[in-house]
Amino acid sequence: MTGIAKGTMDAQSVELRVAQRDDAATLDNLLQLYLHDLSAFGLWSIGDDGRFAYPHLPRYWSEEGEAEGRAPFIFFAEGELAGFALKNCFSHLGQSEPVSSIAEFFVLRKWRGQGVGRAAAFALFDRFAGRWEVTQLRANEPAHRFWLRAIGAYTDRRFVDREIKTERGDRYVQSFESGAGKHP
Repeated sequence: MTGIAKGTMDAQSVELRVAQRDDAATLDNLLQLYLHDLSAFGLWSIGDDGRFAYPHLPRYWSEEGEAEGRAPFIFFAEGELAGFALKNCFSHLGQSEPVSSIAEFFVLRKWRGQGVGRAAAFALFDRFAGRWEVTQLRANEPAHRFWLRAIGAYTDRRFVDREIKTERGDRYVQSFESGAGKHP
């Protein structure tokens, strides 16, 4: 990838699009890479078939999933597949009002550190204006640093970062308000 310095990918070079049912196999393949990365933190174990299980994926194309606010996305950098995001409406902070949440977010290693994840996250936040929560495992410090930088830039540092305990591990949760074009 010549001509692009680290951290300089612009939003015009990154495309976020809704993943269609035809994209399910691609998304499942990306999930395998993502879950492999997360297995370093002890939450995911590989099955006897050599694959990581992610039972929630089919819900993203179901009526029930739509009612739950689930939406699958894949994103591209310079026209090449670069990652995915799964959005839902689950609040780790127990908010009663509607909240958008990132269930899963993954950038292929080739594209990390170049602004691709940031541009995709900004596009996702703009697409669903309102209250947001983003969570990371406490043990996943690289993800925590990424989200603090990205959300900080998006909100001009107007967000709250909390630590919580859950049955699936200690987590960080960032909460903030989004809106189309709200970021600087």
